[in-house]
Order: sequence, then C-alpha cells, then structure tokens
Amino acid sequence: MTTITVAELNDLWRWCEDIGQFSTDRPINDTKNHEVSCIHRTPFCNTTCYNIKLYNIYPNMHDRDDRCETIWQKLPTDVEWYVNNFKPFFERKKKQTKRRRFMTRGEAIKDMVDVYRIRAMALAEPNVIYWLPTRAWHSKHLKALIELELMPLKNIALNGSTDPKTTSEEYAMLQQDGWNTMFYGDDDGYTDVKMFPCPKTFKGIKGHCSICKGGCMSQATIGKRSDTHLIEH
Repeated sequence: MTTITVAELNDLWRWCEDIGQFSTDRPINDTKNHEVSCIHRTPFCNTTCYNIKLYNIYPNMHDRDDRCETIWQKLPTDVEWYVNNFKPFFERKKKQTKRRRFMTRGEAIKDMVDVYRIRAMALAEPNVIYWLPTRAWHSKHLKALIELELMPLKNIALNGSTDPKTTSEEYAMLQQDGWNTMFYGDDDGYTDVKMFPCPKTFKGIKGHCSICKGGCMSQATIGKRSDTHLIEH
C-alpha cells in the first residue's frame, strides 16, 4: 500500500508563479540519494540549461529535487490511488489546479514506469490538463510507449522538447507522428518550421500558460498539433 503524506505532496507539487500552475521537479544531476533524471538530454542542454546555474546559486534546490525524486519513486501506477489522494489534495488548493506541469526541472519520463504513473494521474482526473514536455522521444522504445499510452489521452498536453541540435529528419518524424514540439535555443526559430511564438516567453506575460489555448497546449485545448517557439533563456 502506497502511503504519501500531505506534507510530501506539498513538497512535490510547488506553485510556479511564472507559469501559473502547480508543477513538479526531478534532479537534473546526480543527487545525494538519486541519479540524474535527464538521461535523454542533448549536448545543447548541457551547455545552456539554466537550472545548472540555479543549482550552484541555490543549493537548497538540489536538496529539494532529491526529496521530490524520493516521493516520485513512491507514486503508484493505479488510477484509484490518484482518485483517492491527488483529487482531494488539489481540491483544497486556493490557486488554479486545472492545469499542472511535469517538470519545470528534470525529465518527466526517464523510464517505462514514469509513463504509467503519468497515465494513471491523467485518467484519474480527466478534467485536468497535464502539460508534459519531454525529451524521451530520443528513446525509440519510450517514444513508442508514449504514443501508445499517453498520446490518445485528451488531457495530456504532450510536447517533444527540441533545440538547434534537433535534425530536420527528427523534426519531420515528430510532426509526422503527431507530436507537438517545444523549441528553444535560437530566437530566430528553426529553419523551415513554422512556429507559434510563446506569449509567455516572447511577451513576458507571467502566468499565461494557465489560460493559453495555443502552442504547447493546443492538442489538449483545440485538438490541433503545433510547434511552439520559446525565447532563448
């Protein structure tokens, strides 16, 4: 039987004012008790990830992500658990809970179990949109599993994270296979890909992600695929 306290859930799900959503985090590097979650990252991630700088500036962030990973690993894959635990937990929140994000730091889908954790959460609360950027598409097996188990769920805003090192062949594959994409790393965009400029990053509209219907959210809100351009950070 899985037992996770309210205090642990509060630690796992923090309110992120910048995007106007509750969000989760996982370690971007090895921590005291856990290995890095970002196993699909690219060389471009290694040289540009702002969280690496934040880890150096705020050592407590490293410790919190270690705690969050401990809690994340305890999360089950059965839908009923989330109905009985996540739903009442979020119902008590005063801030909006109809959109939530995996992850603001770290990788949401490190392995197969993560796919089924996220699937169970989404099935437990079909009226909640779960925003899911991931680089797990770099794994052939995880990509296929995501397309089988998560892509059909209408309340998962699935996005393949891309950058200037993504090849044109990879972009074409993601588009052909129905993935939304989120691109960052070049403010001029990606060659030959028509992109939706993210209002939050391009115009600095804090919290806009909680109401935006286009870009990253488009498949879950208006049923259309899109390629989103994030201003370089």
